[in-house]
Amino acid sequence: VAMAVARLPPNFRKIREVARGTCHSISLGQLLRNTRSVETVFDGNCVVATQRADSQSLVRAGRWLQVQLPIRFARRIEDFVQLPHVIVSNSHINSVLQTYLDTFDAVSAFPEIHTAEHVEDFRTLINSHMAKHGDGTRLIAEGYRQIRGTFPGVRMDEFLHKFFTSRIATRILMENFVIMHTPQDGYVGVVRKGMRPLNIVQGLASDLTRLTHNIYGCSPEVEYRGNLDCTLDYIPRHVSYMVQEVLKNALRATVERHQSRSQSFSDLPPVVVELQKGDVHVIIKISDQGGGMPKKLQQEAWQYGWTTAGEDFDSSPTQNLSRSDYDLKTELAGFGFGLPLTRLHAQYFGGDVFMQALPGHGTDMYLLLTHLKEGTPSTEIDDLSTILETSSEQGTP
Repeated sequence: VAMAVARLPPNFRKIREVARGTCHSISLGQLLRNTRSVETVFDGNCVVATQRADSQSLVRAGRWLQVQLPIRFARRIEDFVQLPHVIVSNSHINSVLQTYLDTFDAVSAFPEIHTAEHVEDFRTLINSHMAKHGDGTRLIAEGYRQIRGTFPGVRMDEFLHKFFTSRIATRILMENFVIMHTPQDGYVGVVRKGMRPLNIVQGLASDLTRLTHNIYGCSPEVEYRGNLDCTLDYIPRHVSYMVQEVLKNALRATVERHQSRSQSFSDLPPVVVELQKGDVHVIIKISDQGGGMPKKLQQEAWQYGWTTAGEDFDSSPTQNLSRSDYDLKTELAGFGFGLPLTRLHAQYFGGDVFMQALPGHGTDMYLLLTHLKEGTPSTEIDDLSTILETSSEQGTP
């Protein structure tokens, strides 16, 4: 396991001071109202005018983010440096810490925002740092797997829950600010209005069945049932992540179950995706015949780092597995973060994920996605990050 030198950051005193600042909560509804990037005017069915957010709105949004982001990053840095040395010195996890330090320094050092030019420079900075954080989940997962390979008793669930809850929030804040400058038709900030889940599921199914076939030489088909035309207002990237994690588990379990029972793949049972729309949620049910799992393992499946990929899955390419093939297999197998992160994404805005495992047969997974329509209670309640940060300020666990 690669190790890094773990020491307190040189500016740790400043980080601790900033971390004591007040996190001003903002509901998704407030965020969308305050940062609406485009006002579209219709004449019948034709768009006759669009208007970007005015410069003063952009300045206010930039100033708010310039104050609030460092507080959130400082608190996560504090969490990192309180981890045991064997964890924070892991090269993957230390790399994520360094990225958090870089973003904290860059945003804190940015001059006070007064003009549209300042806003544009700040947008460029935020956009570049979003890209730097892109591999954060993978690096944390790989680091955790390495650590537990050497120290099986190490658990990081509390840290990981706080880390990923905050990560979802900061990503939304940063992405929403960037989108204000690059309007997208059909969007209000990060939320896609009238999003059709079937389109996302079909695109992912095409990619994942191809991936499964490349690895195993076969793949189940994906069938669709229910209210296929249902829509909701939601963040497409979140739906893509959740569906991808559940669907790839279903495909892999189906192939491996029937691969071990027969040499023929001509009769692989399909993975079935059913969509239904309720008053508050859209439900996406993904069913497989991959054998399910024993009841005693069903609770463990929601822990970070738990996986059914098997101990024979090596951590690096071999002579028999090229780098590209290894990357594909890693993408399908994952590192055991898929289910807990899927549930965290769903619960973030009041939804949830449920598992109904039928041992010896298969698994039904239910994704409940809350409608994020402006003006509804779902966009005005405290999200998980707000609850987390408020608890930190009050000194509660």
